[in-house]
Amino acid sequence: MNRLFRPAQRSLLVPAAAALFACWAAGCATEPPPPEVLDLTVNLAIPEWGYQITTEPMRVDPYSESFICSVVRIEPTDEELLVWVDELESRSSEGSHHMNVFLGRFSFLDAFLGDGAFENQLGVGLGTYDCADLGNLMEVTFPVFPSQRTHQRITMPEGVGIPLVAPLVLVLQHHYLNLREQPALINAALNIHRLEPSAVEDVASLVFDDISDLEVPAGGQKVEARTCVIDRDVDLALVSTHTHARSDCATLNRYSAESGEIESEPFFVNKSWETPPILHFDRGTFPLAAGDGVHWACHYRDREGTEIVNDGTAAGEMCVFAAVAYPAARSVADISSILASGDLLAIYALVDEIMSDCDSTPEVDSPWPMTEEVNFGEPADSCAPWEQTESNVLD
Repeated sequence: MNRLFRPAQRSLLVPAAAALFACWAAGCATEPPPPEVLDLTVNLAIPEWGYQITTEPMRVDPYSESFICSVVRIEPTDEELLVWVDELESRSSEGSHHMNVFLGRFSFLDAFLGDGAFENQLGVGLGTYDCADLGNLMEVTFPVFPSQRTHQRITMPEGVGIPLVAPLVLVLQHHYLNLREQPALINAALNIHRLEPSAVEDVASLVFDDISDLEVPAGGQKVEARTCVIDRDVDLALVSTHTHARSDCATLNRYSAESGEIESEPFFVNKSWETPPILHFDRGTFPLAAGDGVHWACHYRDREGTEIVNDGTAAGEMCVFAAVAYPAARSVADISSILASGDLLAIYALVDEIMSDCDSTPEVDSPWPMTEEVNFGEPADSCAPWEQTESNVLD
C-alpha cells in the first residue's frame, strides 16, 4: 500500500496503585473478593441493507491497556462481488482510545482465490488476537475507517459511492485503557450501509498523508505544515486530522493554485487530539480545481523536555491529513471492469489509485507563525482565536 499508518500506540496508562485493596489493620486474615467484571459491550441496530460486524467480547484487567486485533470477514449476502457503500458507523466500549479498521492486499484474496486464501499473506486466520501477534501489520495495511470516538458515522454526499468487494477481510484494531478497579468486558461494532449501484454517480477516493520528518527540539514550539495538492478537479466529501498527545491543535486552510496563496483563516480546527472531528460537506460545496488543495498544520509545544519527532515508534508523533474526494480518477465502469477481470495485479493498482497520499506537496508560504523558526521564548497559543470544529454528518 502507499502509506504507513501508525495509530497512537503510546501508552496513556497512568501508574496504577500498588494494590487495589490494602489491609490497614495488622493481622488482616482474608483477602477481599475479586471485583465483578464490568460489562461495557456495545451493539448497533442491524442496517436495513448492508453488513454488520461485531467483535468478540474481550476482558481487560484493571489498570491495564490492551491492543486487540480482530480479523473479520464481510460475507456476501447473495452473489455480489462489487459492493457500493455510502455510510459507515462504528460503536466501541466506553473508555476506548481508538477502534481503527484496516484493509490490506490480503483483504481481497478470498474474493478471487477462494475461502481462506488471505491467511498465507496475513499469517493468521479469522479470530481475535493480541495485535503484537500479527507482526508489523501497519506496514501492509491502510486505514479505511480510523475512529477515536466511541460512536462515529461517515456519510457520503448523494450519489457518491465507496467501492468494496464481498467477501472482504478486514482487521479491526481496538486500543483500550482500563483505568478502573474492575475488569472490563469490551467489544466494538461496525455497520456498512450499501448503496444501489444505479444510484452511484461518482466514485469516492481516500487521501491520506503524514509529515514523516516533523521535528520539534526539546523546549521548543513549532508548527509543522504541508500543502496537499490534488491534480484533478474534485469535490471534498469530508476531512479530518490525526495527531498524538503532544500536539496543541491541528488546522486546515484552503490553498488556491490560481493565487498561489493559502487562506489565512482555517476552515477546520481540532484542539482535542483524542477525538478529532470529522467535517462533512454537502455535494458540490467544497470544490477544488486541479492544482488546488488543503494546507494542513500541526501545532506542537514541548512540555516534557524532550524533542518531538515522527520516528515510527510508539512514543512518536504524527501529523496526518485525511480526506475523501470525488470523483476518483477511475469511473464506475472502470472499477466494474477491473474487478470482473479477476486480475489481482490490476486490482491492487486500482486500490493504490483510490487510496493514496497527496498528488504533490509544493512549498508554499504558510499563514502560521513558527513554521520556519522554532520558538524558544514565551509560548504562544496559535489556535486561540479559532473555535473548535464540531463533527457533523449528512442525512
